[in-house]
Amino acid sequence: MFIVVIINSNTFGAEGTGTIALFILGLTLLQVLSNFVGGSTLVFLTPQKNNFQILFLSYLWAIVSNIGGLLLLRTLHLIPEEYTWQLLILTFVYSIYYIHISIMQGKEDIKLFNGYQLSQALLLILSLAGAIFYCSKQHLPTTIDIYIYAFLFSYAVPTFASCFYIGKRMGKPNFQGIGSLLIEMFKLGFWTQLANLTQLLTYRLNYYLIGGYLGRKPLGIYELGSKLSEAVWIFPKSMCLIQYARIANNQEKEYTKNLTLSMFKVVLLFSLIAILVLLLLPASFIAWIFGPDFINSKPVICSLLPGIVFLACNSILSHYFAGYGKYWINAIGSIIGLVVTAALGFLLIPKASSISTMLALQIAGWISSAAYFASMIYTLICFLKQTTARLSDFLLTSADIRFAKEVIAEKLQTLKARKQ
Repeated sequence: MFIVVIINSNTFGAEGTGTIALFILGLTLLQVLSNFVGGSTLVFLTPQKNNFQILFLSYLWAIVSNIGGLLLLRTLHLIPEEYTWQLLILTFVYSIYYIHISIMQGKEDIKLFNGYQLSQALLLILSLAGAIFYCSKQHLPTTIDIYIYAFLFSYAVPTFASCFYIGKRMGKPNFQGIGSLLIEMFKLGFWTQLANLTQLLTYRLNYYLIGGYLGRKPLGIYELGSKLSEAVWIFPKSMCLIQYARIANNQEKEYTKNLTLSMFKVVLLFSLIAILVLLLLPASFIAWIFGPDFINSKPVICSLLPGIVFLACNSILSHYFAGYGKYWINAIGSIIGLVVTAALGFLLIPKASSISTMLALQIAGWISSAAYFASMIYTLICFLKQTTARLSDFLLTSADIRFAKEVIAEKLQTLKARKQ
């Protein structure tokens, strides 16, 4: 996906990158609505409930929510209106894809889950690069339509392939008790997606403020800064994937507490090393890689990096509660972050934009960091209360280092097996 960012920035420039950011943000908002029934709660429910009923309800809700959500976003002018139909088709395909890989995660088929995620990324890179190469050879214009259709293709192929996996595990049609399951799924999904929606708005509310006050080109610069900073999340996300699946299938309190503490410390150490690397990157190098439009993105990256560390650590804590189905704790933490983002964003970004574009972008980054910090502090307090852990338990020990080595060795073994 880092390669995709490089291709987009060099091909479409800052303004095109800003338009793509709004399109993907619209898709993400639609997926949050779609996942009110289904989504990540499928990981929690798959080992316990009838898989046919889970899939049936998830598919049905995806149809209803995507159509209704798209009409709402279009009415509020929160998506690039010239790409409405493309967004509708893509959101249906993406919903089915996410339902299927969530079932895989719930069954702890982690290698297969990773395989589908990797295949989607590779298909996007290959199809996007191929389409751009063809257009350049034929002297055709390279518009962001190329990216959108490549994005759709990259999800359509693994979605179709995953149908064979789901077909073998769906089970026979059975509608007995499906009403009570729908209520349970909505209750769990409500808190999960409320957390995701507020978290998403905490991440991306600044996008709408920057786009509204500064335009799509500055938004493209901020988007690149965000993507580079969020590259730090790659390792924490993979840790959360393992953590969530293990806790959902093993609810022993002491085990899950120690697992979470070890993962928290490993993620914190990794994040600090990663942001140090990003801080050392010169602005000229960033411009050389991503294009001259992004020469000023370094200050944006610097303002976002503290928040990225807070968010990476918070993701470990929040997945502890998600593994126990306590989604409301994560929802409250996300709401706290959104309140900080909204309050500071509406107050400071308009004022800063009247002074300087770069000042406004930097302030947007610091606002995000403050919001992530507030969310993490709340979740940390809840974790300390519910597990009776102490702050001293967060100190790095030799056991944590051994755990990190085991995780890295496991990842390397998986990569070696894939190559073979």
